[in-house]
Amino acid sequence: MRLSVVVPCFNEEGNIGRVVTQAAEVGRQLAFELEIVVVDDGSTDDTARVLAALRGAVPELKIVTHPRNRGYGAAVRSGLDRAVMDYVFLTDGDGQFDLRELPAAIRLLSEHDVVAGYRTRRRDGWWRQLWGRSWTALVNRIFGLRIRDANCAFKLFPQTLLRSSDLRSEGALISAELLFEAHRSELSVGQCAVSHYPRQAGRQSGASLRVIARAFMELVAWLPPVKRLRRHGASPSDQQSVAQ
Repeated sequence: MRLSVVVPCFNEEGNIGRVVTQAAEVGRQLAFELEIVVVDDGSTDDTARVLAALRGAVPELKIVTHPRNRGYGAAVRSGLDRAVMDYVFLTDGDGQFDLRELPAAIRLLSEHDVVAGYRTRRRDGWWRQLWGRSWTALVNRIFGLRIRDANCAFKLFPQTLLRSSDLRSEGALISAELLFEAHRSELSVGQCAVSHYPRQAGRQSGASLRVIARAFMELVAWLPPVKRLRRHGASPSDQQSVAQ
């Protein structure tokens, strides 16, 4: 396959090198044409230096830099805009996923159009786990989805979906928005279990009050268009399934 790996990151100097190296090792085995698009979302640590040092060892690496921190959704959208291959795999730069599990997700493409991972055992604090479960239940209800783990950063999309979608989220809502776009396009979504590992370096920011507040504000802004779309025929997808 022709594969783009998109990795948004912010202040991940201790993790991003390992993520890029593993993406290259796994991607070269799976794809005859590979690119790794890392979006440095205004990092203030040595993330930029680490990425620059990787260029020689990883020729597939493409670096997109935001002069200032714009938010997770903005970083994802910049990476997706730069990606050119037929399939796009989205993951995070924190190193909490094992990309050697990507082949199992790719196998689901024989039966599904999109693949969304779900974490079988989250390896982070109770507050982040509670937030994740509550957020997934909320976006499922509003968007009419049947997703087990909306914000799991282990997703595989066809380029055709991304080119036909007008993504707008700047924050954490971007993952749910991508799944909603797949639902609107009547694409089949396969779900696969993935491992989750403790963060080895750096600090988590995904469940900060600022990030949560931004996600809720974006979700509220989505309510009117979602209601209109669902009135005109959109309904909870019967095509979403789970692969154990």
